[in-house]
Amino acid sequence: MVLSCLTNDEAVQSVYSGPEGVFAGAKPGTVVLEMSTISPESSRELHKLGAKSGVDILDVAISGSTPAAEAGILTLLVGGDRELFEAAEPIFQAVAKQCFLLGGPGSGTAMKLVVNTLLGIGMQAIAEAVVLGEKSGLDRGRLLEVLSKTAVIAPAHMGKLARVAVNDYSPQFPLRLMNKDFQLILKAAAQVRVPMPATEAAFRVNSDELAQNAEGDFSAVLKRMEEVAGIALVHTN
Repeated sequence: MVLSCLTNDEAVQSVYSGPEGVFAGAKPGTVVLEMSTISPESSRELHKLGAKSGVDILDVAISGSTPAAEAGILTLLVGGDRELFEAAEPIFQAVAKQCFLLGGPGSGTAMKLVVNTLLGIGMQAIAEAVVLGEKSGLDRGRLLEVLSKTAVIAPAHMGKLARVAVNDYSPQFPLRLMNKDFQLILKAAAQVRVPMPATEAAFRVNSDELAQNAEGDFSAVLKRMEEVAGIALVHTN
């Protein structure tokens, strides 16, 4: 059994293919749980390459950032064979709260792009809403506190509000990875001719902040919007 969680498509390809890759040395019957966020096309290609070496593969995309991983409550989005999925469930249960089989090869990574579309756009929407409130005269801390009590904040964004209240943008889910995912999302959308204007706008702001702060959290788009609006940041301990 091999589990991998790598940065991007290129990293996955370099680890698995080629004369020194995993497939070159794997014994037939090896099972790979590939947990990277990559394009569905790359996932499907990996499945094909594995089959040639007698290796069974599931694409197992992860939904959840560092705190969820540490607590063992991730959500896993899986593509591949149902029988293999069922056999791997005890492993999934060790790290995840729930796991879902979405369909054949590449469907797990496709679902991850759907999920992260909402993650990225949602963070940008929060950033714009908070700046609107600040510019309208609302106290930033009170605004964030009350916003966290409303039904409109998704669980994935809830923990960000307390952190941004004290201007803590240390990476849990880094900007650079959200930026990479935005690129995967927009590429997938272009292939199936789906217009995504909100995603494109969120990607631009993410890219602007990434150019200034390569190691920040993806929630740092709020800081970017505050700076654009001319709001001076007050650091609170």
